[in-house]
Parts: sequence; structure tokens; C-alpha cells
Amino acid sequence: MSEISPLNILNHELIGLETHVVGSKDPTHVSRKGIVVAETKDMIQLETAQGNILLPKDVCVFHIKLPDGTTVQVDGNLLRGRPEDRLKKRHKRRW
Repeated sequence: MSEISPLNILNHELIGLETHVVGSKDPTHVSRKGIVVAETKDMIQLETAQGNILLPKDVCVFHIKLPDGTTVQVDGNLLRGRPEDRLKKRHKRRW
């Protein structure tokens, strides 16, 4: 599998990546940050200093830090679906 980059992040597993919520329809989610420890079809679980939290993908905008230090902003709607199913989807670049 290729290295994670801003161009192919939707086709990769997010577990282990540092993530920060920069926007959300629910204001209680904004500014939450941590490491992605699990991902389901509709939720991302972050390990934070306060413990693990679940965040719905479809209402959040995430800043995801890649292993090379680059930060990518991703609309959670683009992340909906199981990681293995996202490989099959074609996405129009919106960032």
C-alpha cells in the first residue's frame, strides 16, 4: 500500500493518526483532539487526555495529522463508511 498523503487519505486507515475536530454541527465536539483508536461506519473513537470519546463522522470537520507532519482538513461526510469500503469509492477532491 502506498504512503498516506493528502491526495489519498480517504483510501487509508485512520487508526493511529492524530486528529483534531475543527468544526461541527454540535458545538460540544469542536476542539476535541486525540489519537484515532477505532473507526466504524459512522463513528470515530478518539483517545484523549480525558478518556475515549466517540464522534459522529457526518457532523464533524477534522484536521488529521499525517505521519510526515502534514495536516489535512477532511469533511467527515467523506469518511462515512467502513474503511475497507472507502477504497472502492471514487471521490471528487474537495480540499
